[in-house]
Amino acid sequence: MFKIALNAGHGLNTAGKRCLKSIDPNETREWVLNSRIAEKITENLKEYSGYELLRIDDPTGKTDIALKTRTDKANKWGADFYLAVHHNAGIGGGAGGGIVAFTYTSVDGETKDWQKSLYDSLIKYTGLKGNRSVPLAEADFHECRETKMPAVLLECGFMDSTADTPVILTEQFADKCAAAITEVIVKKGGLTKKTAGQKPAVPDKQPDGKISIIYQVWDSVQKRWLPDVKDLTDYAGLYGHALCAVYARLTSGNIFYRVHYTGGGWLPEVKNREDYAGLYGKNIDGLMMRTDTGRKIKYALHIKDGDWLPYVSGYDEKDPENGYAGILGKEADAVRIYIE
Repeated sequence: MFKIALNAGHGLNTAGKRCLKSIDPNETREWVLNSRIAEKITENLKEYSGYELLRIDDPTGKTDIALKTRTDKANKWGADFYLAVHHNAGIGGGAGGGIVAFTYTSVDGETKDWQKSLYDSLIKYTGLKGNRSVPLAEADFHECRETKMPAVLLECGFMDSTADTPVILTEQFADKCAAAITEVIVKKGGLTKKTAGQKPAVPDKQPDGKISIIYQVWDSVQKRWLPDVKDLTDYAGLYGHALCAVYARLTSGNIFYRVHYTGGGWLPEVKNREDYAGLYGKNIDGLMMRTDTGRKIKYALHIKDGDWLPYVSGYDEKDPENGYAGILGKEADAVRIYIE
């Protein structure tokens, strides 16, 4: 099994990491660009088997996790390849730029091959070659130096370049970057395309009008977001590992939800993936969900060291029978949800 450690650099509000205002009035944050590519890589890889993937940044962007924490996690997990997705700066409104791929200053041939393969694929797909004299660069970057496996840090264009910025802001550029990177990972990692006999991916938009829910939870033991789950294809969580937060979205319409944490109270309502419901370090014992779709949402919690509770469909903190899922005071370790 080929193990990939994937990192979207920085955090959503890391100081200074954003597009130049004179080019992008929205000053789009670097993490937004980084994470968009990382998410597309993750989705692309679902068409293949023979790998495991671990996001080592905070997928919400709210926490700029320390570099040491990121590399330690990848090393402890035993990753076979470490990829850091970044976007560059330093032109200050000039017209130069382009993609640059970094390794540490002293690496083996395997790492160099990863570097060149990724760069060549990115240029083939995006054409964003720019004017960097050393696009296959070396630097004393922590992520490349402290990892025990081949590691490449990609700078996918410059956020302060009049040439690059309008390009890197587009969804099409992110799609191309993800496709280029996926192609290399599939080839070098020995991944295989899923066949008709394997469990197919369920598309987000379904022709029969069905609305699906995609959801994930934060594992308090592993201290990471677990993979997305769709409808009842699985449950989100790991038995014995308390939940700290929930993320959810629908393929059509909006979902609103809130959680109650053990020893505390109900937290504010969140909508879709605009935020997550929960607090890191505070274990969940209650969950409420509602939608504006006109369909009934059914959701249930599994009690840590216990069993699954009945599905509920209400949204009322004063109604313990059908207003929320869970038993206050009893930590939950898994959730399953579907739309009727």
